[in-house]
Amino acid sequence: MSLAPTKSSPRRFTCDRPPRLGPPQPPPSNLCHHFISQNNLPPTIMLQFVRRLIAAAAIVESIRAESLAFISHGSHPVSPSSINDATRERDVHRTQLSIRCDKSSRRGVCLFSTSPATSSSPSKQPKQKSTKKKNVQPTARSIAINALATSAASNSGAHVNAAAFATQQLEQDEHYNEMEARDRAFARLLVATVERRLGQIDGVLGSCIEKYPPKKGKHSHLIQATLRTGVAQLLFLDTPPFAANKETVQVLRMHHHLSKTSTYPVPEPMVKFVNGVFRKLSEPLAADIDEMSTDDDIPKQLFGHQLLRESTTSKDNIAPWLLKRWENDWGDDLATLICEEMMPVDESSFTPRIDLSTKYSLGVVLKKQDDEGMMQQMLEELGGDSTLLSQGSIRVGTSLKGDVKSWPGYDDGTWWVQDASSTLPALVLSQALYDKNGSDESVLSDINVVDMCAAPGGKTAALLSAGFGRVTAIEANARRSRRLVENLERLKLSEKCQVVVEEGQNWIPSEKVHGILVDVPCSATGTGARRPDVLRRDPNLKELLTIQEILANHCADNVLDEGGLMVYATCSILKEESEDQVHKLIKRGSMETLPIQPHEVPGFEGAIDENGWLRVLPGVLKGDLRSTDGFFVARLVKTKA
Repeated sequence: MSLAPTKSSPRRFTCDRPPRLGPPQPPPSNLCHHFISQNNLPPTIMLQFVRRLIAAAAIVESIRAESLAFISHGSHPVSPSSINDATRERDVHRTQLSIRCDKSSRRGVCLFSTSPATSSSPSKQPKQKSTKKKNVQPTARSIAINALATSAASNSGAHVNAAAFATQQLEQDEHYNEMEARDRAFARLLVATVERRLGQIDGVLGSCIEKYPPKKGKHSHLIQATLRTGVAQLLFLDTPPFAANKETVQVLRMHHHLSKTSTYPVPEPMVKFVNGVFRKLSEPLAADIDEMSTDDDIPKQLFGHQLLRESTTSKDNIAPWLLKRWENDWGDDLATLICEEMMPVDESSFTPRIDLSTKYSLGVVLKKQDDEGMMQQMLEELGGDSTLLSQGSIRVGTSLKGDVKSWPGYDDGTWWVQDASSTLPALVLSQALYDKNGSDESVLSDINVVDMCAAPGGKTAALLSAGFGRVTAIEANARRSRRLVENLERLKLSEKCQVVVEEGQNWIPSEKVHGILVDVPCSATGTGARRPDVLRRDPNLKELLTIQEILANHCADNVLDEGGLMVYATCSILKEESEDQVHKLIKRGSMETLPIQPHEVPGFEGAIDENGWLRVLPGVLKGDLRSTDGFFVARLVKTKA
């Protein structure tokens, strides 16, 4: 080994290879010491050389440690050395050590380079990945993962009311609206399953990954959304493991081609990490392997299913604060029943219920023969397996598929989508006004009714269909009020309604009001089966309670005339927002309860409580109405001005 000065300036000394001829020479016991002593380097350069060598070795080791996937069996993590070597193999290159002496100073500068040595074989050169974007078509999985990742990114550190939920992000994606109906349905199923089972999915991932959720970084939300989507397919949707693993991991590899903001691909160690997690969770259990007759059989029980049973329950999908309030309000048994109703047993075959209200629904309750005949005709048009519910709604059967806008009667404006429980406030208000004033059209034309917090317009449409002469819809949100107007125009009811965009607590009527429907802003916890995001978010409940009380008191004092009727309603299962607020309103002295009678709410008779109010809990009623939103309705009359 000798020093060979190069022709370039400043002088550069390199470590030549041993001569190829002759017998192989044994390496020196201490290569660094041998190199330095042979070159007669001064102590300063020698010290810098050793320091740089140690620092470079530490950097290489830290990079290796960060790229390994720490996957554990249950709560016992596997050591990095036991992970498959193929997943952590690294290209090892010969390092070139160069010493450069600065002519302008006697003090040498030691440089340590880890650049790969030149090779005469082009095939051995490491292949550099191109960052040029390709024209890649999005898939249902990629759109669903993008919606989940975008929602998670917007929700982190944001106020819950300003947060963007995954379902909304999905509907706003331009690619989603261009996809075929089958792909749109699958993308929506993926998002809904992840949102509904998020607590259990994160519980499984936390049991098999030492550090979960991922640390905040450039791709952290994307990695987390991909992991959640893969687990949802493996454990809840019964997707074959090969398809779930391959297609979901492929989303990461093509992400930068689809993304408008990402330029560089997801690092390969991250992709391998996600793939390793999926492969671990999709391992068949020993008992299931014995029952498989051929290699093509799909295992029914995976390692992930075992983690799901042992480390999670359906209650994990509900925020702890909300579950505790349900248990305090209704007891452990009813709280468990509510959870089971909101979490379907089989996600793969779960079909969200769709209820329709019509212009003839009230006539069915009032036993009007003409309206009953029209409802039977609509049932036939909407499919033979559609059902007419007791209070006048139509529950759509599974035979009617496709976009709602393509269903019979949509363009004619004869029906609108509205859960059966949501029809109750307008129903009990209309019944009471009929009983008080009669059902003659000449009398009804003089009745003035107000729908407070009216959007999206289902309750307003029901009041207009009841035949009241003047209906005023109050909505504070301009965007929601535009949707309200669009819905009324499709139903051909806009000419009969006055829409006012104003805060409800500031609105003062210009004429006498006979009835008002106050569906106050609330936590919407009763809609958890259709909107699973409300079961996990932590709303500002104190602020909501204040708004509810102010709005109810204003309507009682400044909107309603003496003898007028008020219906207070919420889609919440919390007593704080419902029963407790009505008790406070009655204690003020000007309002009294007008009890709801069983014949007014057919099918919901069992939901009338001791106060004469309606309290609908999911999973409690019998028959088809067992599956419905949670709701509260109280009817009051103003006794003092």
